[in-house]
Amino acid sequence: MIQRPDPRASLRGFMALVLDMVRVDPDRRPSAEMQRWHRELAATVDVLPEHPGTNRELLDGALHLQQVMEDAAERR
Repeated sequence: MIQRPDPRASLRGFMALVLDMVRVDPDRRPSAEMQRWHRELAATVDVLPEHPGTNRELLDGALHLQQVMEDAAERR
């Protein structure tokens, strides 16, 4: 069985990249790879991801996933 990194660590890495992308060009369409990573992270917390049209929207989605992960950790 393949051991995957902690989803919270993956999300931190994802958010660091997305923040940099937003800083450079907030209105640019996210790459297919970043959208795929977003969907994978959303699947780890059973969230249906939005389809971001811009890097800014991708950041909004990442922040939502962070909140869901934090809420789930508090309930444990």
